[in-house]
Amino acid sequence: MSTSTIIWIVVAIVVVLIVVGIIAFLARRNSADNQRAKARGLREQAAERSPSVRRREARAAETDANARKERAEAEEHAARAKRLEAEARGQEAEATSSRDEMRAQQARADEIDPDRPDRGRRGRRR
Repeated sequence: MSTSTIIWIVVAIVVVLIVVGIIAFLARRNSADNQRAKARGLREQAAERSPSVRRREARAAETDANARKERAEAEEHAARAKRLEAEARGQEAEATSSRDEMRAQQARADEIDPDRPDRGRRGRRR
């Protein structure tokens, strides 16, 4: 091979390498531009969804607040029910005691009543 042929081959190889380098550079730049565009689109979509997300968060916070309020009211009602149950037990005990006292008083009255029919002839009649 002659020197000029070798030079032309080397020049051709250098030109091919330069063209490949330019193509790679442009492809990378286009890829970066595409990624930037895609990122911009995703950010725009996220920005469009932001008000909807805020409304959902507000609705969730409101529902949570309502649940806490209802739970507090339920606990208050449960405590009131316990107090009323205790009061009812106390009143029931008082009523039982009063009934026992009344029965004892009736029994005592029956014991001393001379006109009681089941006392037979033992009692005095007026």
